Amino acid sequence: MDDEGDFKKARGFLLTYSAIVLALWFFGAKLTAFKLMGTEIQLEHRTNSVWLVLAILNVYFWLRFLQHIPSGGFRFDAPMHALYDRALETAAIWRKHFELRESVKNTLIEKHGPDEQAKFVRGYAQVTCYDKVEQDRREHPEAEFELYQYAREVRTEMHVSAYYIYTSNGGTWVPFGDHVRLSAYVPSRALTWTVKSYVVGKGALLTPWFTNNILPLLIGAVSTGVAVWKWWQINHASIIG
Repeated sequence: MDDEGDFKKARGFLLTYSAIVLALWFFGAKLTAFKLMGTEIQLEHRTNSVWLVLAILNVYFWLRFLQHIPSGGFRFDAPMHALYDRALETAAIWRKHFELRESVKNTLIEKHGPDEQAKFVRGYAQVTCYDKVEQDRREHPEAEFELYQYAREVRTEMHVSAYYIYTSNGGTWVPFGDHVRLSAYVPSRALTWTVKSYVVGKGALLTPWFTNNILPLLIGAVSTGVAVWKWWQINHASIIG
């Protein structure tokens, strides 16, 4: 069975039909006639229900595409996870900026002489969930472990650290041989959802995940809504007015 081919066909039908419906609405087409195999057919009965028929057909193509979306198609794929990781790490560095600077000051007091100076250079962050996944796969090779199976706290946990330079014997600035690491950091639910929303928007431009799986559903829903609205406007808006 060619699941990939069926998926592409279903997506093509949905996008093509939805685009036609939106074009008919945008250009104000009067749906009283159409051509079938070169023959013009005039609609004489129930012309006020044409938009409803278009909406029903749109729903059919929408459901057909939904049924062909691969398992896990609504979850992030590898490129989206990579974007999410980088965005989480950037947000963590921003969120922990002042705490990292303070940790450098404390390290100066603990590890360097009283006449030395230390300067915060930059922060680093790294998600730790992949280590957890690899560990679980080693311990349970018969099971399948994927990122979506882990709780938010595990998926978004990070190591955050500061890189700094210091003076040696009151002279030249030299890099410290290790990072100053904070305790494990788990961002709040509000921050993770904000980051995820940003990643979905960015991923819509940079990866095919959104345009392949999500955008056709949105376009289909919009075109169906437009068709239903046009039908309601023709049949009920004038009565209410």
